[in-house]
Amino acid sequence: MSDKTSDKKIDNAIVNPKTYAHVDAFHELFTKLRAEEPVRWTEPDGFRPFWTVSKHADIMEVERQTGKFLNDPRLTLQSIELEEEVKKFTGGEAKLIRSLVDMDDPDHRDYRGLTQAWFMPPNLKAISVRVDALAEKYIDRLEAKGGECDFVSDVAVWYPLRVIMTVLGVPEEDEPIMLKLTQELFGSTDPDMKRPDATEPSKR
Repeated sequence: MSDKTSDKKIDNAIVNPKTYAHVDAFHELFTKLRAEEPVRWTEPDGFRPFWTVSKHADIMEVERQTGKFLNDPRLTLQSIELEEEVKKFTGGEAKLIRSLVDMDDPDHRDYRGLTQAWFMPPNLKAISVRVDALAEKYIDRLEAKGGECDFVSDVAVWYPLRVIMTVLGVPEEDEPIMLKLTQELFGSTDPDMKRPDATEPSKR
């Protein structure tokens, strides 16, 4: 295998979701990258190029330098095909939704300031009892499984959602619709998560 073919195989593996579904393959790939090329210019098929940073210390350094490393241009990896579809739908923007995590200063600072006071210790302390009770509920649910469970469907999906609902003051009976909306938003490219009547952005 030529170096060029090998490089392309590595780049394609980095963007392939199947890589992250197989623990051994994932660790083999990133152990190699950390040892040989911890900062790699990555050019996978069907994606705009990007830097792959694989060492924890380097990632933390990037996180600290918010003036040099920006969120807004592209925080979430999407194929070129999907980016073009979204641009047609939005009139030029590559993101359907501009959230706080996509923003850089000064916008990030200004929008965060709108709710920052709510998340100060006194306010968080006021709901800590309810959050602790939720944690106990899900621990009890694990114990009731008799030593074996599907952690994702039994705990990981529901507990964070219920905590967020508690913070926002959303009643428990709205849990199913909140889960559905969350899955549709963050899993919009997954056919199993789309709304039944969903169509491609460019066809709406």
